[in-house]
Amino acid sequence: MILGWTKNPHLSQDLFQETWVRVIEHRDGFDPSKKFSTWLFAIALNLTRDHWRREKRAQTDIDSERVEAEPSSTDISRELIEKERMQRLQTALSSLSELEREVFMLRHFGAMSFSEIAGMLDINLNTALSRMHQAMNRLKELVGETK
Repeated sequence: MILGWTKNPHLSQDLFQETWVRVIEHRDGFDPSKKFSTWLFAIALNLTRDHWRREKRAQTDIDSERVEAEPSSTDISRELIEKERMQRLQTALSSLSELEREVFMLRHFGAMSFSEIAGMLDINLNTALSRMHQAMNRLKELVGETK
């Protein structure tokens, strides 16, 4: 999820590690009556937001992916197609509003319910549903794929 927000593998690794440092440091603040994943995602999201605030929302480049040793030509073709598809998705995700992107990422990559997302982002449930609907429509339009 952090990689999806930052689009930078090195930065996402740093934020991932910092997330777990915070989890360990603040483990006493965890409410066991709540879902651990919701708490974890909230920490990761807040750290990512804090980073962007510090960096004044500077754009990051996607590091090129390394190609595995001697793949077959069909593997290369498949890999290139997947890489192009992921680049289109990353571009489309970056064009969403911050709230649309957060709701989408939490729903799809965090497997959170809309009520959990609404609680975590401190928004109304209907707002979360509406932002997800807007995000999906925008992504379909930008990526040009339908299921």
